[in-house]
Amino acid sequence: MQYSANAENLKTTTADCTEFITSGITNICNTYGPRPCGSDSEKNAQEQMMKELQPYCDSVIRETFKVNPKAFMSFVPHAGACLMGATAINTAAALGKVSKKAALGSAALMGGALAGIVGEFLLYKKMYDPLFKEETSGNVIAVRKAKGETKRRIIISGHSDSAPEWTYTYKLGSHGVIAVAGYAIAGLGYTAATTASILRGKAPKKMALGQLAFLPAYAGLFKFVNHNNYVDGANDDLTGCYISSAVMKYLSDNDIRFENTEVVAILTGGEECGLRGSKAYFEAHPELKNDGVETIFIGLDTIRDADYMMIYEKDMTGMVKNNKDVCALLKNAAAKQGEDVPVGAIPLGSTDAAAASQAGIKAASMVAMDPAPAQYYHTRLDKAEILVPETIDKVLNIVLQAVCDFDENGI
Repeated sequence: MQYSANAENLKTTTADCTEFITSGITNICNTYGPRPCGSDSEKNAQEQMMKELQPYCDSVIRETFKVNPKAFMSFVPHAGACLMGATAINTAAALGKVSKKAALGSAALMGGALAGIVGEFLLYKKMYDPLFKEETSGNVIAVRKAKGETKRRIIISGHSDSAPEWTYTYKLGSHGVIAVAGYAIAGLGYTAATTASILRGKAPKKMALGQLAFLPAYAGLFKFVNHNNYVDGANDDLTGCYISSAVMKYLSDNDIRFENTEVVAILTGGEECGLRGSKAYFEAHPELKNDGVETIFIGLDTIRDADYMMIYEKDMTGMVKNNKDVCALLKNAAAKQGEDVPVGAIPLGSTDAAAASQAGIKAASMVAMDPAPAQYYHTRLDKAEILVPETIDKVLNIVLQAVCDFDENGI
């Protein structure tokens, strides 16, 4: 069907839906507060959003999954500990306190640090999960069926959990996290060079002592994430959840039911601890790849800063390729709504679209956030008071346009 935000016979407009979104987010933040993965507040907030979705959908369920919430970001302090240990060994070797062969221990420690960084952060593998407490989280799945035979399926998604605060983003501003991480990465390189020098039979004292300049960075990694203070996550990512829900509300209120296209809204848990919810969803639903229904996934994450709207063709810090056709669908939908939204690569981190792409589902994500990152990103500043309804409305119109275009033409 053709999409028009200004059709005369609309019972509910996108402006009405934007009010639904902002009031819903405000209520979740005020009533349930921060929502750590696996917590009662995450579950209760999901149950509230389920109640809100039920009038607009044919089915709304919550599927649970097991998760170790604190495992994902543990690679940061683990790297700090390994690098501090390597520094101590190298310094002792250079000063003749231990054998130069002890630098093999430094190499092993740095290998451990790199394994955690690559495995957990770049590849989102479950490197440390067995070491941490297991919790139960869930995914809310809401379905609006097609009138007739289902030939197409579009999944729109946001994540309902919120993040632990990133200390340096809050205290040092938008570039604080980059400065601390850069300082530590420079130290890693320096310590690696020192280790290699010692293993070649050299023990330059000045070089070894130079490592000590990086100890503050390594120690700082232990305070990188504050698990004692989780954020409200109004923008990251209740905006994605409620835009997904608003699509269902708009279709239902305006009596729009596609002949052959099923529309699904998924509110995932555990995105902030390594895409655990979206990964669990696709593991539980292999039929999405082989049931003969053309299926695509659109992830929405942190919809606030209109000047930074971006469609992500490369996800998971550029390690995962999303689908070009889904990116083009969103790009063209945005153009029809008067928005020139660039297609690019996420610089750091990931969205649930990466899990979809890894599962073989055609996917892309759309984000509207300063990638610096914004100072509210993963900090206590991410409250309902800083929502930007104008950006929410723009993205809602783009997504509704994409839904209608997909129904009409597929990809």
